Amino acid sequence: MIIILFGVITDDEVDFINRIFSKMNVKMYNISFNMLKNKFDAEEAVSQTFLKIIDNIEKISALPCPQIESYCVIILKNETMNIIRKRKKIIYVENVDYFDHNEGDYDIEEEYLEKVNKEQLLSCINRLSDDEKIFIHLRFVNEMRIKDISELLGITEEAAKKRGQRILKKLRLYYEEGDISVRNS
Repeated sequence: MIIILFGVITDDEVDFINRIFSKMNVKMYNISFNMLKNKFDAEEAVSQTFLKIIDNIEKISALPCPQIESYCVIILKNETMNIIRKRKKIIYVENVDYFDHNEGDYDIEEEYLEKVNKEQLLSCINRLSDDEKIFIHLRFVNEMRIKDISELLGITEEAAKKRGQRILKKLRLYYEEGDISVRNS
């Protein structure tokens, strides 16, 4: 908010940022918290998002009204993913699963199969477009209803439902393609 103090942005832009903050701050925090499961990281993601919004204020204020919220959520998602990437580089001892396993109940084959399935699914998701990834994230990670997603994206509920069906069909196809190539190897 130092930018505001130095008067680099106009009063109209300050009002615009304040309106976005008032309208979306809690929603952004909840989305980020659902992804990160850590209140400090969620707050960091939201604050980084608003810094990006300030940096790109001209571009964002030129967007049609229904697209502004979606654009801000995309910025939030990217900032949240940056925090997740940073987190992956750090290994916490309490998160290491094998310290908790007893010799008798640990099934390495089951763990391997679960890991392979997750990796294959992530690989399939990574083949999707950014818009499709955001839709999947909103629907299954944030557990948003189709109605809420349609409002967020500025489309009809039926269009959102169809989009979700097409994305899931595409994911199934990608997953089956990967499964076939693994079996043929």
